[in-house]
Amino acid sequence: MLAGVLLVTGCQMTQVEPQPARLTNMSPAVKAELQQAIVELIGGEPVKLADNAFVASHQLFIEQAILRDPQGRPIMGRHQQPAILLELQQDDKQCLLSHPASGRSVLLSLSSCQQAAAEQ
Repeated sequence: MLAGVLLVTGCQMTQVEPQPARLTNMSPAVKAELQQAIVELIGGEPVKLADNAFVASHQLFIEQAILRDPQGRPIMGRHQQPAILLELQQDDKQCLLSHPASGRSVLLSLSSCQQAAAEQ
């Protein structure tokens, strides 16, 4: 009987990892919340997001802008900086925006999301 109690207690203490998720309610307020969360995670200025960001995929890649001269040519030549990966996740019915490279996440209070199907 003691083993059964320990087994049940152990199951309750197990933390479930956040799962990949997709947005279910994109709106101007949700987009603004996402932009603020991105600034909090990676710094810099707010990024321009498409209206379908995180709707079709749980991942978003952000490339840094290339500075250009008045003729439209890159000022410093071609940049070699990799894109920044952000992921939308669901943890206990809450949406999180995560930056895997730093291990940091931001809770999104205005966003609704659902677990994403496995991507191939």
